[in-house]
Amino acid sequence: MADNKQNTGKQDDIRVDANDPSEVEYLHQQFPDKSHEQIKEAIAKAGPMRTAIVEYLQKNK
Repeated sequence: MADNKQNTGKQDDIRVDANDPSEVEYLHQQFPDKSHEQIKEAIAKAGPMRTAIVEYLQKNK
């Protein structure tokens, strides 16, 4: 089933889907010094949890 952007909840807040361009773009706006590719790499290395990804990106500035 496709992700319905109208139905948001806690799961949308705590996880990031690397295959969803809007979620990658949202992280890119938070970390403009990182490329979209670097953000996708961070998701792959840190896992899908938003807090782990943010922590990874902050450590690797």
